Amino acid sequence: MSLVSFAPVEQRHIAAIEDAGARYLGQLEPFHLKRFWRTTGQIARLKKLFRDEQIDIAHSHFLGVNSWYAALSGFHPHVITVMGGDVLGEDWQPGSDIRERWLTPYALRNADLITCWSSKLTNVVKRYSRPGTRVEVVHGGVDVRRFTPGPAPQDLRAELKIPVDAKVILSPRLMRPIYNLDKIALVARELWRQQSAAHFLFAVVPEAKDFDYERKVHGILGNDHRVRFLEAIPHDRMADFYRLADVTISIPASDGTPMSVLESLACGTPVIVSNIPNYDPDYIENEKTVLVTDADDINSIHSALTRILNDAELRRALATEGRRRVEAHGSHEEQMTHMEDLYYSVVSRSDSRNG
Repeated sequence: MSLVSFAPVEQRHIAAIEDAGARYLGQLEPFHLKRFWRTTGQIARLKKLFRDEQIDIAHSHFLGVNSWYAALSGFHPHVITVMGGDVLGEDWQPGSDIRERWLTPYALRNADLITCWSSKLTNVVKRYSRPGTRVEVVHGGVDVRRFTPGPAPQDLRAELKIPVDAKVILSPRLMRPIYNLDKIALVARELWRQQSAAHFLFAVVPEAKDFDYERKVHGILGNDHRVRFLEAIPHDRMADFYRLADVTISIPASDGTPMSVLESLACGTPVIVSNIPNYDPDYIENEKTVLVTDADDINSIHSALTRILNDAELRRALATEGRRRVEAHGSHEEQMTHMEDLYYSVVSRSDSRNG
């Protein structure tokens, strides 16, 4: 695999890409209309890379600038993956920016294969794709050998200075308004009225923060000792944080198939999610694998959190069924095997057309 980025990539991430056996081929410049000669130059550069590197498939991860460049290069086969943050809700349509309004539908119409992280997204995407274009559900998948149920790690509890009898609530989403961390903060203040020892853990990636929003969240919570902002957690430690938690809470305004939710379910930790339509019922089903709440209603979130913390039998039932479904459908191995099959299929179709 070769990677051409449409956003800055830190050196440590480039090293990780190359350690995995791939090659980093640099970054595309922003997509300009007024300075069209720069955009034309980037398209020519991309075409040259495709030729020189003897690329078989161009795969745009995310429906945005990268997919515009790939589509305008004229390269086939071109695969586009829609993840959920790029297509929001069943009524989604391209934004008002002229580039989005014209080039996003153009990219979808010219794609040879489109994959979506949620079955709900496929119906939206099909409105803009060419009739007959294959649209499949494929997501990142969970390593079910790493993310497994197990006892709560007491060494981690001690490291975080969380009392033995304290309930632990984990929020693993980004510090951005779409993820409603401010609502979780408000619920924390309410929950402490009944469960004063409850501890909240916010796993927040530093480089993806909205700093104004972070100040808002911190302003709600203050410097309370029952809150930990954990910054980035190494992937090989993440399973221990899920196992430590009594419940994971993930209540964004929009989503695809969130790996954090599937990872939590794989570890046997129940999850509270928001009532958005994009979720795949194979994994996320109210009262079966998760509890669903209204992310705009503090009372609804508080009620769901109180219920799940106080009902051990409910937690066990959700954990058991959630783990079963992730193992059955959501493993990384199964999802990537499906993607590999699709790659071979799309290359075969392209070869037959060119032949």
